[in-house]
Amino acid sequence: MPKTPQFNKALAEILDNIQPHSKTCKQCSDSFDIFIEDIEMYKKLQVPPPTLCPNCRIQRRFGFYNNILKFHKKECAAHVGENVISTFHPESPYKIFDLKHWWSDKWGGEDYGRDYEFNKPFFEQLKELMLNVPQPAITHYWKNVIDSPYTISIIDSKNCYYSSVGGWLENSHYMYWTGPARDSLDCLNSQDLENCYENIYSDKMYNCKFCEDSTECIDSIFLRSCKNCQNCFGCVNLRNKQHCFFNEQLSKEDYFQKMAEINLWNRDVLIEYKNKFKEFLKNIIRRNIQSDRRNINSIGDNLEKAKNCFMVFRGSGLTNGIENLRYVQDVFDCKDSADMYIVGPNLSLCYELVEAYEGSNIKFSYFIKNGLNVEYCLACHNCQNCFGCIGLRNKKFHIFNKPYSEEEYWQVLDKVKSEMLKVGEYGEFFPLTMALHAYNDTYASIEFPLTDEEIKTREWIYFNNEEEADLTKIDIINTKNVPIDIKDVDDSILQKAIICEKTGKPFRIIKAELDFYRKNNLPIPTVHPNERILARLRKRNPSKLWKMNCKKCENEMYTAYPPEKQKEYKIFCEDCYLREVV
Repeated sequence: MPKTPQFNKALAEILDNIQPHSKTCKQCSDSFDIFIEDIEMYKKLQVPPPTLCPNCRIQRRFGFYNNILKFHKKECAAHVGENVISTFHPESPYKIFDLKHWWSDKWGGEDYGRDYEFNKPFFEQLKELMLNVPQPAITHYWKNVIDSPYTISIIDSKNCYYSSVGGWLENSHYMYWTGPARDSLDCLNSQDLENCYENIYSDKMYNCKFCEDSTECIDSIFLRSCKNCQNCFGCVNLRNKQHCFFNEQLSKEDYFQKMAEINLWNRDVLIEYKNKFKEFLKNIIRRNIQSDRRNINSIGDNLEKAKNCFMVFRGSGLTNGIENLRYVQDVFDCKDSADMYIVGPNLSLCYELVEAYEGSNIKFSYFIKNGLNVEYCLACHNCQNCFGCIGLRNKKFHIFNKPYSEEEYWQVLDKVKSEMLKVGEYGEFFPLTMALHAYNDTYASIEFPLTDEEIKTREWIYFNNEEEADLTKIDIINTKNVPIDIKDVDDSILQKAIICEKTGKPFRIIKAELDFYRKNNLPIPTVHPNERILARLRKRNPSKLWKMNCKKCENEMYTAYPPEKQKEYKIFCEDCYLREVV
């Protein structure tokens, strides 16, 4: 027998007779389709159809929390008067605990338990609870992350700095959605890296720098869409090659002689070759989407080991693959789920979920680890059968952080969910008016940019980030005074703050970073780490596909390149592309 009979009956009245149809998005007013496959998924997950179009649902998830490494100083509620490093803006109304205290047994989310009030809207009550229960200063799994300051949402990592949403990292810094990786810097959406720098969408790489959309390459610099290449420089669309320079085949002796003449440890020389490679890329052919041909019945971009996936972006399977997913971004090793962002591994039967790790039947929730039958929860870990809870650990049968007997829990839950479904609240993720962070501090600001006034008009959260550093108290060095040659940099640079040439904000070089530049003969950067990360994120294609005709065979195809890039690039379908690559 169902444990929530009233809710199940009401939901069945919605789902049992539903047919594929078009709807109008209640946010942007665009029309969107509910497909038969969507309906099958909603029945499997036991949720009503969405009221927002896929794009607006993505924007809502992207805009919920700060994972793009924007840090602030904010007062810790556990230690009054003490400011700690946090992703929460100092003007944020949400309380925070420093990570050590938040993860300790000195407090518990159950201390804030309260009764559910049936005469008040659910989200209004949940917002009140959110304002009372302290959040972790940074979204951080803590116990499996060692010696890794200024990191967000990384797992099983050690000796890392200024990195976000990744895992199995070691001695790696300024990374985003990357891992496993060792001894690497400034990489994005890449796996299995060692001694790599400035790699984007590149997997199984060793000692490679400035590579994009490449795989299984060694000792190479400036690659785009290359596979199984070794000792190549400035090359595009190559397969199984060695000793190539801007796609020209050289002898081994000539190649290494050419490399000896290029002093990339000199910043001016590095910039020169960056510009040369950029010019070289202008006339190359590009694949319509960057995905593995071994994917089965899947539509999306940057997919690997995918089966039966639809509109999934940046998904991979480190072990088990991804299967039967719809409208998901940044995912690995998950199945039978929809509408998720930054999730995995080992999740199933999940819906409208942001930042989760292991579990099943988790819905409308954020920052969940090892959850089972969890809905509308935030920062709950190792919990089962919890609804509308915040900051719980190792708990069962809680609603609004209040414990119930198993029998009472299901009775109250049935009434709560039935009422929410009736008034149109159940089935919706947290609105951005309840977001934990300002819209301009989230990834939504990159993929769905809005002006300050547009954010405020929508009554979404906005804070001014123009905090001026007191440069009178630190030893600064302007860009023009940073040595252009790494050989001229001594350890005194570690005691100085470099003024970013783009933003004017100060930043420091850490010891591990300096050691990496010296080891790899690379110049000291003159751009703030956060600005470098944002520049890489802006290179991502949107989480959206368009239809266009292949510029070779003219057959219709999907592409991840937006219309303005379709005019600029020579984009081929997969078959035409593979016939052209060397």
